[in-house]
Amino acid sequence: MFDFSGKYAVVTGGRRGIGAAAAKRFLADGVAGVAVIATSDEIPWLGDLGRDGERVAAFGCDVAKPSEVEATFDAIFESFGRVDYLVNNAGVTQDSMFHKMSGDAWERVIDVDLNGVFYCTKQVLGKMREQGFGRIVMMSSLSFYGNIGQANYAAAKGALISLTKSLAFESARKGITVNAILPAAIETDMLTGLKASDPDAASRMRLGQPEDVASLIAYLCSDEAWFINGATIDINGGIH
Repeated sequence: MFDFSGKYAVVTGGRRGIGAAAAKRFLADGVAGVAVIATSDEIPWLGDLGRDGERVAAFGCDVAKPSEVEATFDAIFESFGRVDYLVNNAGVTQDSMFHKMSGDAWERVIDVDLNGVFYCTKQVLGKMREQGFGRIVMMSSLSFYGNIGQANYAAAKGALISLTKSLAFESARKGITVNAILPAAIETDMLTGLKASDPDAASRMRLGQPEDVASLIAYLCSDEAWFINGATIDINGGIH
């Protein structure tokens, strides 16, 4: 466990899966407050927190819409005063073979998985530079290597790696680290399609849990990881 007392975190895509696990881990490690951004401010797991729920602020926001993102972060800064950790986790998939992929499917995935990261990071990076501290974690994917039916998703997740390295170079002297996590098969709602289309393949895979990724997120945000910057870290259980 790490000591995040006095620090404030923002997690996008925090309604379920990796985002929910990351927010809960921040709370377990004593963060002063965590803002959870999702498409709806109805966050099912908040009801299980008891008094810890007082340290959570939930916001409904489409990260692909810059005006919504700006309004949401204005409210977060009004509530918290600062943001120390940003986990860019929000993402969608709209899979199809490229020759059948619609323009809408391409644009929606790029808008959420890549442009949404730009909009959210823009809201915090300047203030992190002013305060001389910040941790930004990008949720990329091993799919950036390429995957059948996921050209849009792979393109977005590959671009996040380039963005991570550029921001790390720009921000290192300001006490800010920017790193990317590349999960393999994690047991989240995104694997529902695989389980339905190829249950034999899904049953053969050893799936990681959202909490496994949350542990890595917590480490990258900790003081112990101050020298890890611009890294792309596979978390795959040995499955490549």
